Amino acid sequence: MQRAGYLTRDGKKVLDSDGTPREVLELTIFGARLCILIDEVKGAIQRGTPAAVVRIKQNWMEYLGGKAGNAQVSRSGKALNIDLVNGDRFTLSLDSLVEVLNYRERFARIMELPAAPYQEAARDHTITDFSMPLSSYCSSEAADRMTA
Repeated sequence: MQRAGYLTRDGKKVLDSDGTPREVLELTIFGARLCILIDEVKGAIQRGTPAAVVRIKQNWMEYLGGKAGNAQVSRSGKALNIDLVNGDRFTLSLDSLVEVLNYRERFARIMELPAAPYQEAARDHTITDFSMPLSSYCSSEAADRMTA
């Protein structure tokens, strides 16, 4: 496993879709700024429900962008696994996450997991709304007309 980034809780507020400021845990993974809502992380730890990983966008203030993946406690209960929509997988220690949540530590390291053997993983680490190849969006007839 190789180090991919870090998670911090610094009291940062991000606007949700209703314009309400929400406190988040900020994830920086290979330069991409993502976040998880504090309430969802606590629910994931206590109840085992998945927490949404969301992009942070910036206009005049930071706000929640589109969904970038899910975070879920591992089967062993010792880690939080993060699965992004582009196929990348990451993990961080649950103990270090709890330390960050309780303000005892400033950050927790995020490590990259090896790619899943059953699917081909994207390796460019771009997290966008359009992470599939163009051929999956249009039919072969339309693709032939575009290249002709």
